[in-house]
Amino acid sequence: MAAAAVLTTAGAAWYTTLDTPAGEGPPSGAHGLCLPATDTDEDKAGYAHTIALVSVDRTVVYREESADAGGALVSAVTILQPLKGTPPKQMTVGQSVLQAGSGYAMTKPAYLPLEPGHRYVVGIVPDSDYGDGWIWFATTADSDPAAATARWTRAVARQIAPHPDPACTDLVVTPTPAR
Repeated sequence: MAAAAVLTTAGAAWYTTLDTPAGEGPPSGAHGLCLPATDTDEDKAGYAHTIALVSVDRTVVYREESADAGGALVSAVTILQPLKGTPPKQMTVGQSVLQAGSGYAMTKPAYLPLEPGHRYVVGIVPDSDYGDGWIWFATTADSDPAAATARWTRAVARQIAPHPDPACTDLVVTPTPAR
C-alpha cells in the first residue's frame, strides 16, 4: 500500500510516496521526486512536448483515481494551431482536476479544467494512459486567441530545457535499511 502527498512551496513541488506493507506499521520506504521548474512560460514550454491552440470538443470521461477529491478529466480536443511539435488534428488528453459541485476546478493557476466549447493554449506531454497525452498546462484563449498564441509562440522561442526546480536542491535521499 502506498500513500502519496504533493507539497508545493514558492512554485516548487515535491511528489512523495510512502510504501507500507499492508498492516505492518511504519513505512518501509519513501520515494521523493522534485517536479521540473514551471514558474515561467519558458519553463513550461521547455517541458511540454506539444503546445497548441485547441478547441475542446467534448468531455470523454472523468476518472476517479483515488479517495481524494480529485481525479482525471479526459477530453477530446481539436488542434486549431500547433505552436510546438506536430500533433494530430484530433487528440484525447487527460488532466488532473478537482471536483467542484457539478463541474471541475483547477489544481493550480496555469491549469484550467478543459470545458467543451472553449479554446485554450495547452502544453501536452506524452501519456498513453489518457489517450494521446497529459495536459502540462492550460491557459484560456477564448477572449483573444491571437494574444494567447503570441504569448506561447514567444515562450516556445525562448524555452528553457527542463531542469529541477532550484528550490529542490535540499532534497536528500537516505536509503531504508533492510529488515
